[in-house]
Amino acid sequence: MNLFRKKRKLIPVWSSSKYCVMIKAMFLVYYRASKEPHQPATSTNGQASDDRHYKFINLRHCHIKIVDDDNLGNVFVITPEQGRGSVTFAADSEKDRAKFITHANNVQRDVPRPTDFQTLKLIGKGHYGRVILAKDNHNQLFAIKEMKAGQVKHKVIHTERMVMERVGDHPFVLGLDYAFSSGRSLYLISKFMPGGDLFLHMQNHGGSFPEAVVKFYASEIVVALAHLHTMHILHRDIKPENVLLDVDGHIKLADMGLSKRLESKHSRTKTMCGTDAYLPPEMVSRTLQGHGLQVDMWQLGCLLYELRSGYPPFYLPQSKQKHTHQRILFQSPKFTSTMTPEFLDLLTTLLEKDPSRRLGHLNGIADVKDHAWFRGTNWDSVRKKELVPPILPKPAGDDWVNNFDPQFTEQPHALDDEKLHEGTLNLAKEFAGFDYVRQTLRPSTTPTLQNREPAIDHSSTTTLEPHMVSLQL
Repeated sequence: MNLFRKKRKLIPVWSSSKYCVMIKAMFLVYYRASKEPHQPATSTNGQASDDRHYKFINLRHCHIKIVDDDNLGNVFVITPEQGRGSVTFAADSEKDRAKFITHANNVQRDVPRPTDFQTLKLIGKGHYGRVILAKDNHNQLFAIKEMKAGQVKHKVIHTERMVMERVGDHPFVLGLDYAFSSGRSLYLISKFMPGGDLFLHMQNHGGSFPEAVVKFYASEIVVALAHLHTMHILHRDIKPENVLLDVDGHIKLADMGLSKRLESKHSRTKTMCGTDAYLPPEMVSRTLQGHGLQVDMWQLGCLLYELRSGYPPFYLPQSKQKHTHQRILFQSPKFTSTMTPEFLDLLTTLLEKDPSRRLGHLNGIADVKDHAWFRGTNWDSVRKKELVPPILPKPAGDDWVNNFDPQFTEQPHALDDEKLHEGTLNLAKEFAGFDYVRQTLRPSTTPTLQNREPAIDHSSTTTLEPHMVSLQL
């Protein structure tokens, strides 16, 4: 927090009050400081109120100029690139001014712009926006999720950004490297996973996996969920499309747009969201008690069933939503004779319709790890990625998208180049603090254009019906 004098705009004189000036992410935020800081303003009903009028300036599109004039003091001027709306401040000392400007310059340098990335291919598209493969100035590859502020709920955008930052550098959860806004677009940038997603690999391997392959992916997904649940984060959209593979074939659980951070492991929430075929009974029935972490146990069961069978347990092609919901509420899944007794028991207990009896209701993910199907699993080796993945993604190719759907990769991929002014008050209020730069980026873990994997032959391909999109209801 800094206290600076500010020059008025209409009359070229200095304000009699000082201003509190701070930098939050990419935004400079300032407001008039109270002359009596220990006496809060009161409203007409006698209650305390916050009478501050916050102003926001996006530093990305601003120039900062030092004015050296002994008569004016330690002055600096912040001017938008358009040349309008300059704001002039004066610090009490040269040291205070230099410290603040250095901080602002560091922020301007660290947070990227869309022009810092060269887009290569479109690799995903949905109701949320687009995912674009791009490289930075160091030839490192990233996946850029581009969303429009007016097309996606602000709460969804903020939640995904917060959760991706909070999960950190976990081996099986996709974290966040950068976040920033430009015009009316918002960007979440993460490491590129060249192996595609599990749904694609199901298509390329006959529509389903042997049980041993399912167990490998299940073990890494369980470790990912354990990490999320330790932080009381509920994913709520677990499905093959949201399980990505890195260049070696290890998983990354992705797409946190529908996630929710609970106050405790026993807390509940009531928003109905997710993908129809994976919704748990307690969400479909909209119970007064709401739902908690047990939602992820149900969806884990749906995912494992699909990886083994080729389709979700309550899904039928061309089925109406209400019929899918009725099957979820009242029908039992049909199991195949090829499933081992231990796997069948795991699915039965995960797909228990009563969340108070579902596997994990006592000790969470620990109960899943202790199930007989996982007997002999070395969880420490799983976390350290010491187990060899059963499927090595096929070579990414010269354009890095061999493991992605051509219906996306053949579409235009340029980032939105609209030049709406980012300093407008509405957008600034909604997304002040959205910008983010990960403190410890590891170039060695990010694919580069010079880092090619060896060629491996992959043959059989089978076409499956496209999956449903996630909806927030």
